[in-house]
Amino acid sequence: MLPELNIIPLIGVILAFLIGSIPTGYLLNKYFGHGDIRKVGSGNIGATNVLRHSGKLLGLLTLLIDIGKGFLALELLLKLMVDSTVGNGISIIGSSVVLGHIFSPWLKFKGGKGVATMFGVILFIGTFDYINMFLIIIFSWLMIVFFTRYVALGSVISLMIATIYSFFYIPSFFPFFVLLTLLITYKHKDNFERIRNKTEHKISF
Repeated sequence: MLPELNIIPLIGVILAFLIGSIPTGYLLNKYFGHGDIRKVGSGNIGATNVLRHSGKLLGLLTLLIDIGKGFLALELLLKLMVDSTVGNGISIIGSSVVLGHIFSPWLKFKGGKGVATMFGVILFIGTFDYINMFLIIIFSWLMIVFFTRYVALGSVISLMIATIYSFFYIPSFFPFFVLLTLLITYKHKDNFERIRNKTEHKISF
């Protein structure tokens, strides 16, 4: 006899994926008359490409909304994970919202690279007495980007730091951080190739 499917956690996973899949940068650029962000620069819908081609305001809005997607998905949907511990529920919902951002069905499953939404998930985890992790990661990201001017480098290294932090302080989240960091690192492979060839665009302040 097949086990019964608990529909409520499944609804939470689907809703988190749909929240993550909202293509913020694409929609903002279209709404404000800047065209299809996928056709300029790196072709990515994330905040960095929006910043370069549509200005600081839209870049900042894209960043904040994408961070908000990760945080709000957990804030709104974690309670639906009725059969999970808090840690497992966060990992499941967090993975789903980040995957939704990366594989947006509204853009033929080609979305962003997941960094900002992942930061939103980390911010939510920080509310459980781990705010130091979020602050360390943001500080690391800012310092790396400030000194190298490479957003991709700051993003990936800061997530690696988060993974190391989780190993020592919140080991229940370690598999979550390993898997998502590997995926996000893979999504940045073209950036690292351009960095190696010295053709990657550097951000200006």
